[in-house]
Amino acid sequence: MTQQQASRTIEATPENGGRKLGAKGQRTRQQLIDATVALLETHGLRDVSVVDVARAVQTSPATFYVYFKGVPEVVLAALENASQTSPELEAVIARDWLAPGAADAARDFVECYTTIWNRNRTIFVVRNLAAEEGDARFYEARMHQARPMMDAISKQVERAQAAGRTPAELSARSCAGTVLMILERLSAIGPMSSHSDGVGYEDLKAAAAHSIAMMLGARE
Repeated sequence: MTQQQASRTIEATPENGGRKLGAKGQRTRQQLIDATVALLETHGLRDVSVVDVARAVQTSPATFYVYFKGVPEVVLAALENASQTSPELEAVIARDWLAPGAADAARDFVECYTTIWNRNRTIFVVRNLAAEEGDARFYEARMHQARPMMDAISKQVERAQAAGRTPAELSARSCAGTVLMILERLSAIGPMSSHSDGVGYEDLKAAAAHSIAMMLGARE
């Protein structure tokens, strides 16, 4: 989604009958989003009510419903402006993984990805849980946000397969999905992990980087 498309989403929503919002309306809508995300840092999606959000913004539930149908719709709105990629991350994955130095690049890739993911940690965790519980809206949001990196990783796996570095019988798309599953799980648990039995966040990132480098055909 481009910045222009995101702006249109903010200005005109189904909940307000498709009418464009003025500056005050946009501020109120963003306050509702911010308050919801803040509440979700300590509560589950099902535990946050419209009343809770309205109270946090010092407004009424009636005002909330001008902008959103419910709390899940607020999270979906927040996700519209959350990204799982960046120019820096895209530059790392686009490098030549068959050339020397790929092991260092894999560590950079893991570090960059986990940093980006944790900027939106709260809503990504909520999104993933809702998707896994069967909410198609959150599943589609998850797939949409993962698609750019999925495509980029798939291309690198195909290149590694063509060079004989990665088994040709593997599905490149499935390999990319596995890489993203590793990174998402690492991102989600990392900040909360404690160093015990030689397993800390840095240890986990190093192991993930090694696995990803091998998947992409890196040997050095």
